[in-house]
Amino acid sequence: MSSEDRITYEASLGEPTAGTPARLYVWVRRYRGEEEMTGRYEIFEDLARLDEFIARATAAGGDTAGLRGARERFAESLGQAT
Repeated sequence: MSSEDRITYEASLGEPTAGTPARLYVWVRRYRGEEEMTGRYEIFEDLARLDEFIARATAAGGDTAGLRGARERFAESLGQAT
């Protein structure tokens, strides 16, 4: 079994409700080899905070391709051009 650490991101877009904007939910999972060590949700209601999160993940060497795709869908749901 590998001792390689890695982080995965799983994103889902919540539907807006009356008076509340859409939210992007990101499940951040940290692995050591095949064993999941920790997991947490990050919840985003705006693009600025999501962009900061993506920048930090990129600087840490994470694979953020999935996050960038989720950002595009989130921006579209907010009616903002990417």
